[in-house]
Amino acid sequence: MPFEFHAEKLVYGGDALGHHEGRTVLVPRTLPGECLEVEEVRTAKGVVRARPLQILAAAPERVEAPCPHFGRCGGCQYQHFDAERQAVAKREILRETLRRLGRINWDGEIPVHTGQPWNYRNQAEFKVERRANGGISLGFFESESHRVVDVDACPILSPRLNALLNALRAPEWSERLARCREIAMLADDRDNEVMLTLRGTLEQEAKEALARDCLAELQGVVSVVIEEQSSRRLHPAAAKGRAANAFGKPALVYQVGEFRYQVSPGSFFQASRFLLPEFVDAVTREASGSRRTTAQGPHGQLNPDHSLEGSLALDLFAGVGLLTLPLATGFASVIGVEAGARAAADLAANARNHGLANVRAVAQTTYDFLRRFAQASPDIAVLDPSRSGVGARTLNLLAALRPRRIHCVSCSPPTLARDLELLLKRGYLLESVELFDFFPHTYHIEALARLTLIMSALNHTPHRISRAAKGIRIPGATAPENEA
Repeated sequence: MPFEFHAEKLVYGGDALGHHEGRTVLVPRTLPGECLEVEEVRTAKGVVRARPLQILAAAPERVEAPCPHFGRCGGCQYQHFDAERQAVAKREILRETLRRLGRINWDGEIPVHTGQPWNYRNQAEFKVERRANGGISLGFFESESHRVVDVDACPILSPRLNALLNALRAPEWSERLARCREIAMLADDRDNEVMLTLRGTLEQEAKEALARDCLAELQGVVSVVIEEQSSRRLHPAAAKGRAANAFGKPALVYQVGEFRYQVSPGSFFQASRFLLPEFVDAVTREASGSRRTTAQGPHGQLNPDHSLEGSLALDLFAGVGLLTLPLATGFASVIGVEAGARAAADLAANARNHGLANVRAVAQTTYDFLRRFAQASPDIAVLDPSRSGVGARTLNLLAALRPRRIHCVSCSPPTLARDLELLLKRGYLLESVELFDFFPHTYHIEALARLTLIMSALNHTPHRISRAAKGIRIPGATAPENEA
């Protein structure tokens, strides 16, 4: 039964939240202040999810979505208002998530880094679905379903990836791609060269011919990877990492700032191309400096220019070394820890290629590494985990080492709030929070939180404590017995 819905605010995940008859209601593609007629889709844990039927009163900031697939395709959630307002909304969502889930009342500034809002994605994973007439649909999953929305162009993809998408939709490729379930693309920083990954159940004798034709006929494709994937629907984590055949260049090279990164098939790399140099600089700011120790002692300290001098940095969840290599220019020793064997091998190769003998690549989970690592008080630990976050077991091991600074990167505000809450309880002070709008027109948020060990903060930056700690109980301060 349709009902009238009044949107109150945007929440993480892309929906607008409101209430109806005492129940919380979430509705997609809606703006705060709008009134809509909606229809209930399902209810879970007391929360009603509804779909919009018609707008009764639109917000003044609402705009017409430029993509004809918006509303069906599950890739974007925010094309109905402009990118500048999206960034402001994401900042407030991040602030509220820290407060609600982490009990962190951060009332300081949250600088928002923005880039070009269109054609920014250097990666895409297209779903392939066989049609009844023998052709294929090539596109993305419909929101909250496994139905494929056939997409002829995507305004958030780079020009090179859109050109490849258009080429693969040609009839001569349909039959050859029909046994694929997914086609992944990764373009380099210049948007010139592309690594193409085909996942499916291709016949062995056809693999090499298909790969060679892709290399010869698809402009920009320099590497083709064919991964075996079951015909049954698999969770993405289980579907990847299977037996693969590689043709053409063994790896893509992606440049960020002064560093060139080898990215092999299966290695993770950031998917937003315009903000990466700014992002790397922000994460390693106050974490780079001279390799010399100072007269005050061997450990890191904050200088007037806010750079940190030190002897040891840990880059945990390091990937191919996006942050490891810049850290290596400022520390006598950097340990990059990466669980993925391919990415760890790329990290080691990238360090060698830049002559960074002070980098050590460790192919282990962060938890296993920290269980065995005995060197106390690293100057800094940089964390860049997956969406699931770091987790209590790993953070407890890290906090026991007492790194003087911790820089947490997160693509999930809920898990960031959980992880920060634990670190604050273990003696760290939240010093700053920044937001990177890597993915305009989607609900995704990339955040950077910098923390300082409280004793280090007391010794070196007393002016920051009064500002950053406002509203946050400092662990170790007087507290009721049931909170101590």
